[in-house]
Amino acid sequence: MYNFERDKILIVGAGLAGSTIARILAENSFKVVLIDKRNHLAGNVFDFVNQNNERIHKYGPHLLHCRNNSIGLNFLSRFTEWVKYEHKVRALLNDGRTTPLPVNKLTIEDIFGKSFDNEKATKKFLDNIRNKDLIPKNTDELFESTVGNRLADIFFRPYTKKMWGVDPKQLSISIGARLPVRTNEDCRYFNDEFQALPKFGYTEMVKKMLNHKNIEINLNTPFSKGMELKFFHSFLSVPIDEYFKFKFGNLPYRSILFEDRFEKDDDLEAPVINFTDDSPYTRKTQWNLLSNSYDFKGNLKTITYEKPCSIEANPGEYYYPVQTKNSKEIFGLYDNLSKKQNSITFIGRTGLFKYIDMIPAVEIHIRIVNKFIKNVNNFNLK
Repeated sequence: MYNFERDKILIVGAGLAGSTIARILAENSFKVVLIDKRNHLAGNVFDFVNQNNERIHKYGPHLLHCRNNSIGLNFLSRFTEWVKYEHKVRALLNDGRTTPLPVNKLTIEDIFGKSFDNEKATKKFLDNIRNKDLIPKNTDELFESTVGNRLADIFFRPYTKKMWGVDPKQLSISIGARLPVRTNEDCRYFNDEFQALPKFGYTEMVKKMLNHKNIEINLNTPFSKGMELKFFHSFLSVPIDEYFKFKFGNLPYRSILFEDRFEKDDDLEAPVINFTDDSPYTRKTQWNLLSNSYDFKGNLKTITYEKPCSIEANPGEYYYPVQTKNSKEIFGLYDNLSKKQNSITFIGRTGLFKYIDMIPAVEIHIRIVNKFIKNVNNFNLK
């Protein structure tokens, strides 16, 4: 039975997953102790304004997109106002030109030197170059079936191999399914009806989420096994394989090294430029082009280059769980083991071994915490 006067809940990780759980627990009179190994709140959505008034996303650009009536959006809107932002990305080609991503009518025209009168003509051409009879079983086959080999060889296969460190043939189909393919001239990166950025940034939004009398925050506090024994229940955003001492082997992750360069050239043609070459970089971001980066006042613009790497090259910085048939099987073993731990719930990308966009992350963890609260209340009534 939970004693609301004495018992406390431990949450490890002050990102969106942990912060969502913490806020909902606090509002339901649970006392929460939130810890994070980093020296800041907000996890991987942490942002800050530098001396040039550029709002930098320390761990790469985070773009919020969802339905207007999303439960996750309604929850976050309690803690921030929004400024409209429709993200655009262009890919840098070998000849120095850039072209829109995701692939659309303009992209196809740029690559094949064609001109299409309408969307129907574009679709007919795309159907002729893609393998529409292929039923894809992995990311590589998905590329072949949706855009064909030539476009896949330019935009997707090299990028994917750099990003994930494995051949796309080994990757789950869900990895390649994140990007739409269009036959119109829509150059937006996302199709969603709501696309925006927090008016004063993600960090400020998370600070407001955690501003509650029932939440105690401890930064610079790494989790060590045994801490959880002092609490009624623990929500752990920690690598699930590490927690169980790698009993079934290591789960694979990719990390990213970020390189900030200060450049005085013209603005990029889009806030993010993807590289299609064989350099180690996947993309670069110009921060003052984001709509919540106000009043840029410097001569040099911050351009951040991203270089994917193994987790061994950037220890402790888990960005992308590598979903293969083998890694899914290994995670299944850990997941089954975790279900035997009545006082522990694994959360976040490392606890669930899943890359999760921001709104789905909030919604998943709303469901997790509401189920926990319901179970506690039912037990206390017995």
